[in-house]
Amino acid sequence: MAKNISPLGRGVNALFSKIKSNSFATIDINQVTPNPFQPRTNFNKTELEELALSISNYGVIQPITVRKIKENKFQIISGERRYRACKIAMVSTIPVYIKETEDNKMLELALIENIQRQDLDPIEVGISYQKLIDELGLTQENLAKKIGKKRSTISHYLRLLNLHPIIQAGLRDFMLSVGHAKCLLSINNQNDQLDIYNLIISKNLSVRETEKLTSEKPNQNIKINNTITLSKKLIKEQKNLEEILDASVQIKSFKNGGWNIQITCNSVEELNKIINVLKT
Repeated sequence: MAKNISPLGRGVNALFSKIKSNSFATIDINQVTPNPFQPRTNFNKTELEELALSISNYGVIQPITVRKIKENKFQIISGERRYRACKIAMVSTIPVYIKETEDNKMLELALIENIQRQDLDPIEVGISYQKLIDELGLTQENLAKKIGKKRSTISHYLRLLNLHPIIQAGLRDFMLSVGHAKCLLSINNQNDQLDIYNLIISKNLSVRETEKLTSEKPNQNIKINNTITLSKKLIKEQKNLEEILDASVQIKSFKNGGWNIQITCNSVEELNKIINVLKT
């Protein structure tokens, strides 16, 4: 006996192939791929799991925006966080708004959508601005007009990319504020920036305190003395190490409670000798 074929059996894929641009639809989530131009790189795991639970209970309230890239294949323009949460919730379909757009508009649309939602950290914003400038051939002035920002705002976020990578990571993890970062940008040398950054973290310095510290010698290298005088016991241990290793040894005691031991040697032979002594 011939099986009855539901109008939606073969029809599901047929319907998808007839989906027009600038329209709403519900499609198989496996037909959706992430946006390669996605400016957002940090997705909080806990927040995603909370959103996944909400989606399991109530569904996706706001459709994600996609573009059709080929037959039954769609690429996310905005809404990747909802897409990832749907994956966690193991839902099979996802509501979408299908928008017609070209490759050179993908980054622009994703960036603007995320900025309007305030979803990007300062470094992601800076990286995204730089991508727009590089890939679309824009000037800072043109970019400012395109996304409705002041040119000084664009310039400020781009300058954050000149910070030491560790400081950039600190900004992304909200260990310091953009105000702190602005102060650090007055220091040219990245290693000196890092010295002050470590001091900000260890001493929990305010923006005003950081501004005072960095303004003492603006646009010059600043050396931070964050060490304390060695105790008599450590001085004795330093001398003992020098005798054992037959090399110059310097112990530094820092105000944050840490220590550093520096051993100086003048040749590979001396280095190997020191390594052998330390192994015994």
